[in-house]
Amino acid sequence: MVTPMATLELIELHTSPWSERARWALEWKRVPYARREYQPLAGEDEHRRATGISTVPVLLADGDVIGDSDATLDWLEAHHPSPALLPAEPRLRAQVRAWEIAATETLAPSARLVMIGRWKGQGLQPLADHFAAKYGWSEAEEARRGRLLRALVADLTRAVAAAPYLVGDAFTRADLTVASMAATVIGIPPDDLYALDDSMRAMFGILNADGALAPLCKWRDDIYRRHRGGRVTPARPPG
Repeated sequence: MVTPMATLELIELHTSPWSERARWALEWKRVPYARREYQPLAGEDEHRRATGISTVPVLLADGDVIGDSDATLDWLEAHHPSPALLPAEPRLRAQVRAWEIAATETLAPSARLVMIGRWKGQGLQPLADHFAAKYGWSEAEEARRGRLLRALVADLTRAVAAAPYLVGDAFTRADLTVASMAATVIGIPPDDLYALDDSMRAMFGILNADGALAPLCKWRDDIYRRHRGGRVTPARPPG
């Protein structure tokens, strides 16, 4: 008996690296899904009432609410195992998980706090204060996270300069995740890879002027060109 395919809808934010991670995994596995754009500030109360979650992405699968990109990728691996994004060999699998945790729990959140500090300095309100409250920004926490970020980015840049893939000799969730999260540090990928208004693009990439990160920029863009499957575009508005 063939199990019917679930009807999937992804609630997302086009510029969010966590949303991009979920989109990329869905599309890499060739899983059909609908897209719904989340609206920061204006749509937050409605989103929380509908899902019980205050962040995106959220995957809706036949009534099941699957919150955050970690749960989404694990759900996809369980329900759509081919093509695989996790190696079968336990040691390589653990390495993939370690890179994912470093990217989603340190790299991108640290860069986000530094970005919030810059937005506050630029007077980008009410966005800056909203995200400062939501993600626990303070000057001290920004400074602490900034130190962690610089050390991690230096190690990451050396790692990608040494080999085309982070784990083993094939594309995995490690590459997909780090390439997605890198937008916070080195900026959104160029226009031929990722459609975005110039004013929004300028808000990302806290270290994009650092020439020492050229190997990381090249690696990220190469991963997109080889494995993303086309230019990333916003969700179409309903109607």
